[in-house]
Amino acid sequence: MQDISQWTTHILRTDESRPTWLEERKFEWIPLVTNTLQRVFSGDNLVLITDRDREWFGDYVVNMINKSINRPYIPIINIHSLFPQVDKNCKNELGIELVADFLGNVFNNKYLFWYIGRNDDRAKLALSNDFGFLWLFDTDLQNSFTLQSTDTLVDIKLMQMFRIFNLTIEAALFGQISLD
Repeated sequence: MQDISQWTTHILRTDESRPTWLEERKFEWIPLVTNTLQRVFSGDNLVLITDRDREWFGDYVVNMINKSINRPYIPIINIHSLFPQVDKNCKNELGIELVADFLGNVFNNKYLFWYIGRNDDRAKLALSNDFGFLWLFDTDLQNSFTLQSTDTLVDIKLMQMFRIFNLTIEAALFGQISLD
């Protein structure tokens, strides 16, 4: 079993998608992925939220993450599948609390948010939790991964990040890496 840091470095250097830019930021990436996978493997569900500009990517993630039939499924659901009116209800703190209570009841408080997007109204719900898998645009927050919306390659980078995350899931599930 290989250390996740060594494995990630190797994958970033050799993967056919060529995510070499991510190697420069692996010290931000690895702890975030490690913490997320530790939570998922201990029973937490991933509730995916995106900003409006990245809804296409959220749909892609939900459709692709469990496409492989050669591994156990990852518990992930798009917030709009559970709560279609989430945008209306997350305009203020009371609405955010009500949605969080709803999700706590649905998932027995065993969930975390995977947020992808700008720090906008939708982000408020994801940021209301102590821990989330946060891919934020144009905002630097502790325990998040920041991207720039002005980067002309940002959509490609999102796809590469998802690919590396998915490969990390497989490596952890099949005992190739240690998350400790």
